[in-house]
Amino acid sequence: MCQHANPVSFGPGVQKCLLFLALLLLLAGSGCATRLTDEHEILAAMASSPFEDKVILSVGQDLDSVSSYVDSGHFPVPGGVTTYLAFYQLNNASFPAYGALGQDTEGRATKENIDWGAGPLNALKLAENNPGSALVIGLNIAEGSGDILWAPGGLADIAVGAYDKNIRRLARFCRQAKRPVYLRIGYEFDGAWNRGYEKQGSYISAYQRIVDVMREEQVKNVAYVWQASASPVDDIIDGHHEDIRGWYPGDDYVDWMGLSWFLPPDKMPANVATQRQLADEVLNFAREKNKPVMIAEAAPQGYDLDQLTQSNISALWDGDPGLQKQNKTPNEIWQAWFKPFFDYIHANDDVIRAVAYINADWDSQALWAAPYHQGYWGDSRVQMNDVIRQKWLSEVDW
Repeated sequence: MCQHANPVSFGPGVQKCLLFLALLLLLAGSGCATRLTDEHEILAAMASSPFEDKVILSVGQDLDSVSSYVDSGHFPVPGGVTTYLAFYQLNNASFPAYGALGQDTEGRATKENIDWGAGPLNALKLAENNPGSALVIGLNIAEGSGDILWAPGGLADIAVGAYDKNIRRLARFCRQAKRPVYLRIGYEFDGAWNRGYEKQGSYISAYQRIVDVMREEQVKNVAYVWQASASPVDDIIDGHHEDIRGWYPGDDYVDWMGLSWFLPPDKMPANVATQRQLADEVLNFAREKNKPVMIAEAAPQGYDLDQLTQSNISALWDGDPGLQKQNKTPNEIWQAWFKPFFDYIHANDDVIRAVAYINADWDSQALWAAPYHQGYWGDSRVQMNDVIRQKWLSEVDW
């Protein structure tokens, strides 16, 4: 999903392959290539200034979803691939997948993938399977309520150094990746579903600690992404709109700003801001701070691109999830979700520099499947329909 001012804009955005292969050579310091050793040089190369009309396309968000996209044979290698890590488990030897890192504390590859209900995850395997792509990592630091993935009081503990070993473990992994890494620390900080993040001061302190320790470890290839949910559903749950600035860790700690985009841009079933208005809030703040923006999670929620249907998303949004299924033509689906999405990217190409698309059969994954306790998501795999696939290819201009 690269984008540009022109309809063929993603093509330049497709810079992905060439840019990242070039950057990989620079990072590797092979033969006649010059090694990038200055952190600011690398972060600049990962931001917008050197490639002013380029946008990076990342695909995720699990091993199967990425491989189904790449192995379909319809698309070039994406500029980035997306995965997720359970921060509190990165050094937990009793948790074989080490928080989905796929690497033990000695740096050895583990055989185990982990599936928390949203597809198999293994960051090391994803990197090895996609050597020409950057890594986009969603780092979960939510506190939860005692589940193995989370740690009650964890944000405060991170801030005082109790999890520095986990940060240093992550730092070693990122250095060894030998490619750009976009680290989305505490992603969707404003989402009511992420327990603990409502304590804004604790969230900020934990975020800053992670960045500080990564820098102590001399990590040169990581850009730090501060990602809002930008979700009307969150505002419906909260009953009001929250100012995202309350979570801002500071200019020195944020390389990119990010947001999620799942819903139709202008639909407003309740007295809340629309998807477009909430995205605008992030983009306007990014312009004020002179930061590039990543649409870090995006998919046409409620649509099944294989079956060509649309169903209710959530009782909070449009009705009981999965019900009122309607048949749609490929063109109707494209016009309803994809075209407004791409139009928004084109209209804001001064600041949007990366887009991460979730190319998943959500309905086959336990967390998202019937009876749809997490809402209805559908099937967002763009390769499943010839018309949508061709429109996608035309838009990204590979």
